[in-house]
Amino acid sequence: MKMDSKSLRLSALLLASAIALPLTSVAASATDKVSIAVNTMQIFSSLDPAKVTDYTGYMAIVNMYDALTTVSPTGEIVPHLAKSWDISQDGLTYTFHLRDNAKFQDGKPVKASDFVWSIQRLIGINKGPSNLVVGLVKPENVTAPDDKTVVVKLDRQFSPFMAVTPLMMALNEKLIEANSKPDDKWGEAYVGEHSAGSGPYKLVSYNRSADMVIARNPDYFLGWTKGTPIDEVRFVQTSDDATVKALAEKGELGLSSHGLGNDTYETLGKMASYKLLQSTTAGGFVIKLNSKVYPTDDVHVRRAIAYATDYKTIQEAIYPGFDMTGPLSTVFKDAHSGDIQPGVFDLEKAKEELAKSKYAGQKITLVNSYVASLAFESEVALLMQANLEQIGITLDIKPEPWNRIVELSSKPETTPASTQVNISPNYPSPDAIFYNQYHSKASGTWMSMEWLQNPEVDALIDKVRATTDIKEQNATYKELQSKLAELQPDVWAVSPNRRYAANKCLQGYAFIPMQSWDLNFSNFHWDCKAN
Repeated sequence: MKMDSKSLRLSALLLASAIALPLTSVAASATDKVSIAVNTMQIFSSLDPAKVTDYTGYMAIVNMYDALTTVSPTGEIVPHLAKSWDISQDGLTYTFHLRDNAKFQDGKPVKASDFVWSIQRLIGINKGPSNLVVGLVKPENVTAPDDKTVVVKLDRQFSPFMAVTPLMMALNEKLIEANSKPDDKWGEAYVGEHSAGSGPYKLVSYNRSADMVIARNPDYFLGWTKGTPIDEVRFVQTSDDATVKALAEKGELGLSSHGLGNDTYETLGKMASYKLLQSTTAGGFVIKLNSKVYPTDDVHVRRAIAYATDYKTIQEAIYPGFDMTGPLSTVFKDAHSGDIQPGVFDLEKAKEELAKSKYAGQKITLVNSYVASLAFESEVALLMQANLEQIGITLDIKPEPWNRIVELSSKPETTPASTQVNISPNYPSPDAIFYNQYHSKASGTWMSMEWLQNPEVDALIDKVRATTDIKEQNATYKELQSKLAELQPDVWAVSPNRRYAANKCLQGYAFIPMQSWDLNFSNFHWDCKAN
């Protein structure tokens, strides 16, 4: 919303306590700066492009950093800091040609050497998205023959390589090294709390447990040509619907999170100053089933849970959306298998499956975890509890803070038997769905709480990664979906509508099939007269 430069910022902690400071809107004028509050459900656990794994982390880095490429609303890889690229005939060498006009936020030109260092840093830290390049690219095989050319030589063919280049962010090598310490080679402490990129927004303040503020970089290399830009974004972390409503009632809310309750969206949508943005998604809401612990180590128990899930109630009353047909969204239409049927709610079949399990006839208790304070996930847990009780399974509901769920997911013995999460691709390829969730090498992250570690699944994922033949890739993806449907590592509950409540003046939203790339605020503008 439009605020004068002296307007007070709301503290998320004060908001959470419902002790909000009054904010006074001013009439629009040419000199007003546009400052909006954006609601997030989870804390920003990291601001480091080499460490992020969830939607808030990606929301931060897509605004503060630029990568070799970016993603269009159709899912196409398009130029960004790299204006063009060449791929060798053997598919092993990628040569990127950088723009001439890109600068870091401190005014230093972006050079190829920064990219070389940044990719080597990603490999060296070996966290977050590094599993996409570790073992594929040796640090010495990332080179800069001149200031505007980056060459990456792969050890083997890797079909999704271009799809992961939007995660190859440019970090300001000199700035970070000047703020590093001898025991912190890659400047992790500094990058974790500062912006060190060339992106459209600079970090102003960061309180890991509550909020973050970013401000527009007026010298951004792409310029600000889409209308009145968003000058400041104040991220307010809360999953309390009442707090979000209070922000809207004060006219402070620019954009909500996508995890609010249905009643809240309806209330906000009816407010004169707000509108609802709705689109499809490239992921889904799933219940992950840990295949290494009691009782979900038995495939028949997993199938029983799937049959005991009331999909239509979830999709129509709790978290609106559509059927999921296995793990892969229909957004990836050529790779999606039409043979996979949506889940069926059938308590008799659930009982039949349970009778085939090694726990048949026993009293079964199933732990179910979800992100604490998310109203819709609480409702899903209660629905599951009622249905599972009818087939002889007691659901032990254990809500947890998001950072605790991430922590628990690091080991099979601490990962809950079942956990509710939203899954979306962090790069625009089916590989982002299959590798990150089901490959053994991805185990130990919140995306892979199934702990599937199945040699056949690994082999199929490795096979599709090693071929550049599109038809062969899609055939293998379909075979992989059939195998996963047989193993039932998840309950694929709903492909949700992506919903946001937005101030009517906020324009420019477009869904992008990559986690949080639709929330790059340089793509938005402020126009209160637009429809």
